[in-house]
Amino acid sequence: MIVSMHITHSSAGGTEGLNNVVSLLETEVPDYISLMGTVSEYVVVRTCNRFEAYIATQDNRTTVRLLEELIRSLVPSSNISYILEDKESIKHLFRVVCGLDSLIVGEDQIQHQVRECYFKAKEEGHVNGMLSRLFEKAIIVGKRVRSETELNKGAVSVGSASVELAESKIGDLSGKAITILGAGDMASVIAKNLIGKNISTVFVSNRTYSRAMELADELGGDAVSMDRMEEAISSSDLVLVATGAPHTVLHKPAIMRAMKVRPDRKLLVIDVSIPHNVDQDIVEVANVELDNMDSLETIAQQNVRRRMNEINSAEKIIAQELEKMDSERREEAANEIIRLIGMKLASIREKELETAVSRSGTADTQTLLDDMSRALVNKITADLYVNLRKASREGDLAACNTLAIMFGLR
Repeated sequence: MIVSMHITHSSAGGTEGLNNVVSLLETEVPDYISLMGTVSEYVVVRTCNRFEAYIATQDNRTTVRLLEELIRSLVPSSNISYILEDKESIKHLFRVVCGLDSLIVGEDQIQHQVRECYFKAKEEGHVNGMLSRLFEKAIIVGKRVRSETELNKGAVSVGSASVELAESKIGDLSGKAITILGAGDMASVIAKNLIGKNISTVFVSNRTYSRAMELADELGGDAVSMDRMEEAISSSDLVLVATGAPHTVLHKPAIMRAMKVRPDRKLLVIDVSIPHNVDQDIVEVANVELDNMDSLETIAQQNVRRRMNEINSAEKIIAQELEKMDSERREEAANEIIRLIGMKLASIREKELETAVSRSGTADTQTLLDDMSRALVNKITADLYVNLRKASREGDLAACNTLAIMFGLR
């Protein structure tokens, strides 16, 4: 059985709610779950818009209670989280992997992010059975949705939405100077969406300078060390921030110093990091505007309207896969009975064959085969007939009818 805990951009009422708790969750939740006696496996899924934990357990009730206690102790407002069980947990995971639960519906990074979280849990020994099969299945469902629908056709990611937001704020990016703070996955997606925009100058600054150089080379830009970040910002029209750091890296004093050399030139800062990588008070500096993940909401809503048909197609695929899983689960009981029947019949066969071989020198072949076949039938049906008559005597006609159907008599 499966229990899952979720704190997402939608349940938190926007990414601001996530910003306030995600660092605490990352620190406390994995250790807490690992010490829960009801947990046999777990996978923590952390992306830019969610923090989730999927747990395999033999005791849903106790596991749910323990998770509720954890949430109450960690999250100031408990209504920003929710807990799902079994089929609802599975359905939610499928929707996440397919990009249906993302801020930008159809997001093309989410499947990679979930897969990385699963692989990390596997490497650390937290998953090896039920959840392993579930996450492998979820990845297959995600690939099916991407191949059979156009849900992720075009620009569908937080990175592409942030570039779209910048264009809506400052117009055509042609001839503009841009600084990218960060060089990880999100920054790389942003960079990908800047290609072909005819940007005049691109600065890439990152804690790991070698990675900044790699990303700058892809864009034909310049890598800048963190201690020269202010210099790059002072020359820029747009700053895109996605460092993945658990704390702010861009502060008001740095912005003030950067703007001092260009006081009349506007600067747009877009922070797509969770938690925030930019201090909110930079907007107090003249000509500085700050947007974060919540600012992408309008673009996200437009994206949903454009992709409604594809969303419906993806939901149908998920429903098909859930029904297929249900069918396979229902067959498990029959498969176990079939296994036990096979073992019992094999035992009867081996004993009768042994008896026949021991008589091979004392009886003719016809008699030997006749005796063995009769013995097989009698021993196979002995318990069957006893239980059938017992069911009939007790008025259990359903069992009698079921047996008739099983033997193809009706």
